[in-house]
Amino acid sequence: MKKYLSLLLVLSALQTFSVSAQSHEKKTIKAGENLADYVYYLFPSFTNGTVKMKHGGASTAKLNFNMLLCHMQFLNEHGDTLDIADPLEIDSVIIKDKCFFYKKGCYEILDNSNSINLIVLRNVIYEPVKIGAMGIPSHGVSIDNYTTIRDDNESKQLVLNEDIDVILQSTYYLINNKGEMFNATKSNFLSLFEKDKEIIEGYLKTNKTNYNKEADLKKLFDFCSK
Repeated sequence: MKKYLSLLLVLSALQTFSVSAQSHEKKTIKAGENLADYVYYLFPSFTNGTVKMKHGGASTAKLNFNMLLCHMQFLNEHGDTLDIADPLEIDSVIIKDKCFFYKKGCYEILDNSNSINLIVLRNVIYEPVKIGAMGIPSHGVSIDNYTTIRDDNESKQLVLNEDIDVILQSTYYLINNKGEMFNATKSNFLSLFEKDKEIIEGYLKTNKTNYNKEADLKKLFDFCSK
């Protein structure tokens, strides 16, 4: 049976890395439209899950991951949708067979073997689109923090005559059993699964792999872990 690496070990190793295994998904929200109308989630519905705290406590709630805001959310007793408070106090979140952990963002463990985990960090970038001369759109300065258009779990109305590109950025990593994290690239797959390097190279010759696509990375990781 596959086991997750120690989350504490993983958390202690997370630092800033150069980005090379990354995908982008963009949605454009038109001026005057409400951000809430574009919200979508990782799971089809809010599902019972467990939130484990670093101090040892745990609680259960109906949880889901908001893909437009890259925040874990829950339903309270009144059915309101709220963000999880104090995420840095959380050790992990378990929803069905999915495991998440926090460290300057919410990481999801996509797949795991006895010694390696494949994980993803999702971030959202808001980029205002200014309407310039002749009505031609031009991108303004990026809004890196969503709180500029969202406050206390309530979506604000967007400014008139300003469209916003919402860019979901997914960055993929591999973590070994020492807690060292690497970008999910071909060279790092071959290095971390070195004993099966020749077999993996044979697989890659017959299976085109895009290292910016989650489905391809999961397929490759599943092959390597077996």
